[in-house]
Amino acid sequence: MSLLAPLFSKLLDRYQGGEPSGVVATDVPGVRFYWATKTLPRTPLLYSAGIVIVGQGFKIGYLGSRKFRYDRETYLVLGVPVPFECETHASPDEPLLGISVDIELTMLHELVAKFSSSLHLKSGDAAADPHAGLEPVRMDEGMVEATLRLLTCLCDPLDSKVLGAGATNEIVYRVLRGEKGRVLYNLTQHQTPYAAVARALERMHRDYRTSLSVDELARQNAMSVSSFHRAFKRVTGQSPLQYLKKVRLDKARGLLIHDKMRVNNVAFEVGYESPSQFSREFKRHFKVSPSEADTLAYSYVGQSAL
Repeated sequence: MSLLAPLFSKLLDRYQGGEPSGVVATDVPGVRFYWATKTLPRTPLLYSAGIVIVGQGFKIGYLGSRKFRYDRETYLVLGVPVPFECETHASPDEPLLGISVDIELTMLHELVAKFSSSLHLKSGDAAADPHAGLEPVRMDEGMVEATLRLLTCLCDPLDSKVLGAGATNEIVYRVLRGEKGRVLYNLTQHQTPYAAVARALERMHRDYRTSLSVDELARQNAMSVSSFHRAFKRVTGQSPLQYLKKVRLDKARGLLIHDKMRVNNVAFEVGYESPSQFSREFKRHFKVSPSEADTLAYSYVGQSAL
């Protein structure tokens, strides 16, 4: 049995409340606990930037031609929000259990400033070379021990209040020291294509309702259109226009499921000028029409843990 499993089970006892799946904020800011009690099919989703650690069960992710598994032996690090497809493997007897840790940029800069001159990056991982913003990483001994300390904090409200921030800092530090540390490290290197894509993504998530052009995003980041497009696709696995469409559709799914908004209103709310075009693209993406979005509700909670 994993050293982490008893602590994940303790969190399930505390937070589940009879719900078959869910995601909740813990007593440590920026850390969420999630669970699912049944297998969920391959479904489009949008993961936020952060670190995903699974204590039980596993997920299979699909990003372009890439296929990857993350489980108790492999954590996931995302330097930027990434849309991909994911399937969850779980059961009532062995539910999926995990936590996610947000990336706080001020804290990340402070950590990097303390040891950047000693940070070891693999050859070919130079900051000037844009790379994928999502990577599965093997759980090494240091990461397991850091996760154990964070989980121990999460099981006690007072520990969470006093020790939680230090425990999350250690998680981020261990990721930076790991084999894919560049995914976070390069966010602090502002004059690189990777950082430029990160800034463009921030703009897209803030202004997704408006008409954003690739030319405008490239110009704002002092890049040629071709260079920006190439870097963007390498980091996110999508073209800029594909990415923006998936952001809008993911926002729409949330409005339909949680806010119970009318389909036409949702279409305009997320930036579509034509409700019929919105309905076509929603069905093409999620395999159900917007009026059937409630059928995605369990999947939305179980998959969109971040």
